[in-house]
Amino acid sequence: MIKSILANRVAIYSFYIFLVCYFAYFIPITPNEAYEFYKSDGLVSRLMHFGYGLSENTFGLRFVFILNAVVSLSLFDIFSNDILKNKNDALYASAIFSILPAIIFGAAIANIALLAFNLVLLYLIFYYRKFYAGEVLALSLLFLVHDASIVFFLSILFFAIFKKEYRMAVYGIAALLGFWYFHRGIEIGGHPWGHFVETFSIYAAVFTPFIFLYFLYVMYRIWVKEEKDIVWSISSFAIFVSILLSIRQRIVVTDFTPYILVGFVLMFKVYFQSLRIRLPKFQKIYKNGFSLSMAVLIFMLIFMFFQPIIFLYNGQYLFTKIYAPYKIQQNLKAKNTHCSNSKNPKEELQLRFYNISHCEK
Repeated sequence: MIKSILANRVAIYSFYIFLVCYFAYFIPITPNEAYEFYKSDGLVSRLMHFGYGLSENTFGLRFVFILNAVVSLSLFDIFSNDILKNKNDALYASAIFSILPAIIFGAAIANIALLAFNLVLLYLIFYYRKFYAGEVLALSLLFLVHDASIVFFLSILFFAIFKKEYRMAVYGIAALLGFWYFHRGIEIGGHPWGHFVETFSIYAAVFTPFIFLYFLYVMYRIWVKEEKDIVWSISSFAIFVSILLSIRQRIVVTDFTPYILVGFVLMFKVYFQSLRIRLPKFQKIYKNGFSLSMAVLIFMLIFMFFQPIIFLYNGQYLFTKIYAPYKIQQNLKAKNTHCSNSKNPKEELQLRFYNISHCEK
């Protein structure tokens, strides 16, 4: 059994690394990556420049983040074993986690979200193992690298007050004072405009629709009838705040996904508990629901996998903001032209990455 689990784990890691490297190599530079690379001097920008120094292409640009992606799966594997206790259940959780669109694209594209996610996982691992120095280290790094971590610190503060965990309350208060002193956090503003549907649609896309709906059900079920632990507190608070803010303004979903994703493991905890307390003849609806969710997830993975291949063979694409600038630079270079006057500042930065400069009048 141990050999089987190890073999399956090696297969999961191998397939995950292949997918991340595949997308990192074939997906053209995104608008946000181009902005970070040329206009920012933050942590993401510095890591991108370091990788680009090793290999001057999009894969090099994302090299450090690919390594970070492997760390993410390893930490989630450890974390799911701590929460689920059952090695087979944890293996299922890690396998499905490794092919979520949110994880694959978050791993293949340079961004801060997966770095923040790793620090949250580290904190939770240290929390459950009562390694207090590790907790302080993980929380300090999270405070430094992610402005949106104010959502996380609010969630642990409320949990600490509810559960009377004074050490955690000190962490939360100290971090909030830091956000106030340094004027950091999430911008709140605008007018009610109804971005809720857009936000909900994005979540459904990055998690897949059925998995996201089940995730919401699990968050609600735990709130109503089960014990509320720190993982539920972090994840449910993040999804609640993001949906609440989306009523008034367009939110950056990646600000919240690092904190929402930690609750992914709770879906498996609830699913396996619900499945095992029922007789085999009453388990069919759960197994059918699981199969349907997996079928949709695999379909979306196959669909995403073939997008770069379709673009390479016939130039057709769906993700305009990513592929259109790459197509433009191909056409310009075919005409031996090396400048363009784009009206979109981020598109101009994307073209700049491919050595297409702004045309001088």
